[in-house]
Amino acid sequence: RNFHAMWTATKKAAIFINLFSSIYFAFTKSDANVKRWSPLIVAFSFVLIISWFMTDFATQWVLIEACTLIGALLISMSQNEKATNVAWKFLFLNSFGMGIAFLGLVILSYGVHNVISMNIDVIMEHIQEKQNPIIEVGIWLVVFGYSTKLGLFPNQYWVSDTYSESPRQISALFASLIPVSVSIAIRPIVKMDELMLIPHFSSKDALLVMGISTMVYSILTLYQVRDIRRITSLIAMFHNGAIGVFLWLNTSDGIFYLALTSLVVIKALIFASLGVLRLDLSSRIIDEINPKEGLHPMSKFIYLGSIFMAFAVPISPMFLSDMMAMRMAVKHSYYWYTLVPCLGITFFAITLYKILPIMNIDSRGFKLENYKMIRIRIGLTLFLFAIAILIAVYGFYLFTTGGLDNV
Repeated sequence: RNFHAMWTATKKAAIFINLFSSIYFAFTKSDANVKRWSPLIVAFSFVLIISWFMTDFATQWVLIEACTLIGALLISMSQNEKATNVAWKFLFLNSFGMGIAFLGLVILSYGVHNVISMNIDVIMEHIQEKQNPIIEVGIWLVVFGYSTKLGLFPNQYWVSDTYSESPRQISALFASLIPVSVSIAIRPIVKMDELMLIPHFSSKDALLVMGISTMVYSILTLYQVRDIRRITSLIAMFHNGAIGVFLWLNTSDGIFYLALTSLVVIKALIFASLGVLRLDLSSRIIDEINPKEGLHPMSKFIYLGSIFMAFAVPISPMFLSDMMAMRMAVKHSYYWYTLVPCLGITFFAITLYKILPIMNIDSRGFKLENYKMIRIRIGLTLFLFAIAILIAVYGFYLFTTGGLDNV
């Protein structure tokens, strides 16, 4: 089937891009101890990527929880008070959510059959035979717990702080890999919720509400923000909310994996372009930047281009994923789904308004002290641009030749 080929190609792209970009950025960070950073970055990437292929809920949970501990260490390596506080918030809120998720997995397994098993396929096979409130409670707890790790409302408070106060390399790693891994973990739970025949309040619908609420929260918060790193973090949070809505749609495997791969590349691209911009700017607070200080045009337009790729450009894989999701929603008469792209357009417009002062800064050459590092980061960012465009072209090709289940 076409989606198997799609998944094989995009899976390899996701692994390569994340490992390459995260390790490469670690070696180009001027104040980092490479010997300390690199093993943790590799371990963080490894445990999450391995979790994608697990067929056992318990093993998958352990791997995702392990990234919480490793992630807290990576955040705290900045060795300042703010980073330490953010690391503790990240550790506490994520562990709280993962604890609830594990309790839900135990209850779900117990409710399905007498001999407790965490095998995803076994639970899926028996869930229709034993419809009971215990299973419903288990599904609810799993969805709510994992939504904390995904950063959905009302447990989204760790996302903005973590992404904006962590080193940019770590922010890129977190923003790209964590949502993808949690989405893969939640997907079978959403399928189980659809198999429930007894009257119940669907946890799948709750995921939709949390996703839309997160998108609205991101828009309202963005309007009040002046910090360029906070703005970038809110873009990542908005996409997390969109993931919640996308999980509710429960698309085919081909569309699902295309969307996740798009997310990996676009998140890496956004934070890579931010790394270029911040290295060339004197301040992260937009209002405090003196236009006469100057900024290289490449730094401006790389960041602006990454924002367009995240929302509006037809050659972006995110645009392709949104269009396929919209077509599927219309096919099922979910006409209210037009609210989702409207929220995206609103967020995009406010973001452009916020970063407009950066576009008005006088042009100049690169700072000599950062010249080599900026050139390296620009090269990496352009590489990510190329990968994003190639994935979009590949997706369009599959779609026009009858692949991706023709949505």
